[in-house]
Amino acid sequence: MSPETLLGIALVVLFTAGAAAMISRTLPALIVLPIMGFAIAAAAWAITGELTSHDVLEGVVSEGAISLHKAMIVTFFGGALSFVMQRSGVAEQLVKQGAELVGADPLAVGVFSLLLVALLFSSLTGLGAVIMVSMIVLPMLSTVGLSPAAGAGIVLFGMSLGGVVNPANWVIYVETLGVPIEDVQRFALALFAIVTLGGVAMILVELFRGRLIRLDARTSVILLGFLGVIGGVALWQSGWGSSGAPDLEADAGDSALLLWSRRIVLAGFVLLLLRMLVDLVRRASRWRHQTATIRGWAYLIPVVPLIAILLFDVPILAAFAIGFVYAILATARPGSLALSVQCLIEGGASVMPAIILMIGIGILIAAVKGPADWAATHTGSPWPVLAAIEPILEKLVPSSPLGYVLGFGLAAPLALYRGPLNVWGLGFGVATILLGAQSLPAAAIMAMLLSVGQVQGICDPTNTANVWIAHHQGVDVNALMLRTLPFVWGGVFIGLALSAAWFL
Repeated sequence: MSPETLLGIALVVLFTAGAAAMISRTLPALIVLPIMGFAIAAAAWAITGELTSHDVLEGVVSEGAISLHKAMIVTFFGGALSFVMQRSGVAEQLVKQGAELVGADPLAVGVFSLLLVALLFSSLTGLGAVIMVSMIVLPMLSTVGLSPAAGAGIVLFGMSLGGVVNPANWVIYVETLGVPIEDVQRFALALFAIVTLGGVAMILVELFRGRLIRLDARTSVILLGFLGVIGGVALWQSGWGSSGAPDLEADAGDSALLLWSRRIVLAGFVLLLLRMLVDLVRRASRWRHQTATIRGWAYLIPVVPLIAILLFDVPILAAFAIGFVYAILATARPGSLALSVQCLIEGGASVMPAIILMIGIGILIAAVKGPADWAATHTGSPWPVLAAIEPILEKLVPSSPLGYVLGFGLAAPLALYRGPLNVWGLGFGVATILLGAQSLPAAAIMAMLLSVGQVQGICDPTNTANVWIAHHQGVDVNALMLRTLPFVWGGVFIGLALSAAWFL
């Protein structure tokens, strides 16, 4: 048996063992991923003899651990921004103010809650944020007659939708797969529209089941507004949101609509900052005696980074830094400086599990595709792990559009229970192997992970948020999975079909 064949068998065994350890909850992903990365590199060193201990320890472990440093820093700032919204009371007040505007129609309240939770979780992170938002939104949904399972499903859909358009989550696809940020944000916005339709479909089914549908003027306005949001996303994807230069001068790729939109938004933002400064000056004389009040511009905190990225092409890290500074200014009050320091510390602590996961993912990816300088120092010699796995993948990976859609669509439940398509488990390792096989473009692999990731984000009974929400609502977490899975799974197939049309 050749060394390549023996190594291929060893890789299959290691991946299977890692998946089994996570699915059975014998070991958490935090521990499994770095162990798997080291074990794969060590197996390649022992079996092929082409690697040195330096390649394993320095190239795979050391370099791999810091390879996702940009994603880690963005995640840190995202956690800090999340804590500003929580500690200042903006998130809670935004939900309460919105509830007063919507009224008591079940459909209007359901759709509003879905979009509001999505807006909040485009910036919020952590179980604390889940509990805070859920404690406000879930009773509101219950008072209009929605069942506990329906309320839980709406919150879970909204959380996952917020994650789709959270720029902090885009960076890891750019870093691991080398996909241009424009492709990631373009598909993410389209997937947002698709999964939103799935969430609204779930709401309609739940309302029909409970005989709560009644169309009145307010409901009609909500539905028209919802269709407007989806239509706006579709318009963006038709080419209006194509990437342009970061300055305000039109170039060949920019439409007149995009140019004027930039100018209007920038002018509005400048006027808003001036209004905030005037307000601060007026309050300066009685600063120490003020009570903490939330002003209207604070409600824009979740969308400031997103607008900076999508409309002005600001780098993601800079956009989150701008968002954090804006959040501090928009919620300025006595003790704001101490609050900002506290949010940096506590926000960083809240996302530390995700950062540790990124360290493990980086090690696993480095073990699969090799150190960054391997190709330059070993001309004509492929990384042994990729060379061993390619013959296996050539027969398994679908390359045609139909095979891509059906294959990964039917495999989407493998994202559940920490399965091999779970993006916070083996998902990026599998994606790196697919990338190394060169049968699918990087953008198609990114779109596949984002699409099947919705099954994990909304339905997975092993998610801490799912467990807490199900317990709070008195619903079995596995029953909640079965309640939401059909609507999510349909969205996965649509997302994959769109990806095949765009990237294959």
